[in-house]
Amino acid sequence: MIKLGGIVDLKAINEAEVFTATSKETGTTSVFKSKASRDAAIKAGTHQMKKADKDGAVKDPSKKDTPKANIFSKDKEEPKKDEPAKDSTGDRAGNPEVNKVVRAKAQKLGITPQKLGKEEYQKKMSQAAVAALTDANFHSEARALIAKLEGKPEWAEDPRKSAPDISSPEYAEWRKSSVYSSEYYDADDDTEDLGVSAAQEASWDGIDALDSIAFDLKMNGFKNLASKLQSVVQENKSTKLNRLLPEGLINEGTRSQVGIIDRSGKIASAYVHFDGYPSNMKPGLKKHMKNEKDVLKLIKSGGARGIYDDKDIEYYERGGKPTKGNLKDFEGYVDNADRNGGAEFVYLYNMKDKKWYFADVYGDKKLKKLF
Repeated sequence: MIKLGGIVDLKAINEAEVFTATSKETGTTSVFKSKASRDAAIKAGTHQMKKADKDGAVKDPSKKDTPKANIFSKDKEEPKKDEPAKDSTGDRAGNPEVNKVVRAKAQKLGITPQKLGKEEYQKKMSQAAVAALTDANFHSEARALIAKLEGKPEWAEDPRKSAPDISSPEYAEWRKSSVYSSEYYDADDDTEDLGVSAAQEASWDGIDALDSIAFDLKMNGFKNLASKLQSVVQENKSTKLNRLLPEGLINEGTRSQVGIIDRSGKIASAYVHFDGYPSNMKPGLKKHMKNEKDVLKLIKSGGARGIYDDKDIEYYERGGKPTKGNLKDFEGYVDNADRNGGAEFVYLYNMKDKKWYFADVYGDKKLKKLF
């Protein structure tokens, strides 16, 4: 060992230092070039420390002596701190806390290869991934995933570009041949619950939600499917922009508040997650919200995933505080519906004249008759 000025230690060139941990999946020793990357793999749950693994650096067990190495060659740059942690597969490791909760949820629901068999397990996890992306308002990525799984690249495109009017007789036939007809949108209750739980646990971060589904697949040995799922969301500038801007401005998801105006002018409304644009809500409200009792049921349930004229309402059934306001300060209510209610549109049933009204949160914020 040669010491330079008591500051720099020049070790023999063939003594490359690495950090090791044991793969939970294979039981073999994995080598990491930095302590940070080794610790990230342990935190992600793919590796663990055993007696043979030392916390500090060790000589690389996978390399032989190489005395002729070029001492002037530059070391490979470590990943930047803002880059996502990678696991042993080379894909995103995800959020360890979200991964842990979602994996436990899958096991509790019986969504495991041991109980369902390999094929059925993979199908349900794919459906859960679509549900997670959809609930997080990552609709483009959900379509991209279905397009890959179904082998129909055209299904990745926004289907609304070619959709007939929702009230036309052609709409039902069009829907049958669009991406919405895919079985991956048709999950059973438990699988839907797993996907929605992933989105909620990730605070509606579509990347972490998707990665948690992929994590369970990896832990059960389905690396190829996990990689296919993760490939539809790339950590790039456009994806990071998703985290900075209001989702309604850049995604298909249009959130709304639906509620009631009582006879004194007081307002109370509940959150509706999907497709809150008027062309969808008008026929949906006509079908399901015929009087104040129907609206009050929605509010008491804590809102709904969506209101459509061609299927039953999926109430949240979780209670929760409604968004409140008053006609005397309607603009103040609209601002509250935007900030705290996550709405782009509000729809209100007026108990006085028994009519529906709506307002565009990002538009003029004026209350107008819907029908």
